[in-house]
Amino acid sequence: MSLPNYKIPLFDIDWTLLEGGHTIHDDAFTHAYETIYQLKGASIHEVEHNGMIDSQILMLIAQRHGVSEKKAKEKVAEALTAMVDYFMKHADKGSYKVMPGVKELLEELRLLNIPLGLLTGNIEEIGWEKVRRAGIKEYFTFGAFGSLAYKRVDLIPIAKKRLEEILKEDIPLERFVIIGDSPLDIACARAGNIEVIAVAAGVYKNHHLAEADLVVDSLEEKDKILEFLRI
Repeated sequence: MSLPNYKIPLFDIDWTLLEGGHTIHDDAFTHAYETIYQLKGASIHEVEHNGMIDSQILMLIAQRHGVSEKKAKEKVAEALTAMVDYFMKHADKGSYKVMPGVKELLEELRLLNIPLGLLTGNIEEIGWEKVRRAGIKEYFTFGAFGSLAYKRVDLIPIAKKRLEEILKEDIPLERFVIIGDSPLDIACARAGNIEVIAVAAGVYKNHHLAEADLVVDSLEEKDKILEFLRI
């Protein structure tokens, strides 16, 4: 397959593609803390978690409640599984609303034959289920998720490798661009030596995201995004 003359976007999910503040996802953390770490009262809301990945959040909050780093890490896989089980059982109670401009941008990118990826802190099963329920899963062919690493930057080579396996060709790192909504998305891109588009439609606004290579008010600024992606 010959790639078009566009960079390949790696989309965050919460507050980039979909409205965040997902209570079922938050409750899944609480369930994992209670059942796996035996922690009552532990909550994702104890930290500014926007832009963090789920494995990282699990460990950080467990340690805040006195769990050693070694024990927190040993139980991460079990905790992630507990979160997935909880989320899938309660997913019907959630809301999966796309952010402004999402479908129009994704459709335009698909028409240009650009492979679209996810790079998100969500656990893989939860991330795919969110975009499926929002009606946009069909646009994405690969992704890297918060259950696959402990640091967000480590998701970049995972995304790259997964697309290369699909296309059966090497893809230069500089062909990838993160599209996210938080300063941690920007920090991830900088650490991973790729560019980043920041979307100021969620929790963080333009002045929080000024260090991105491109800042847009929302994904409704489709033409500006497409021009940035053009090689």
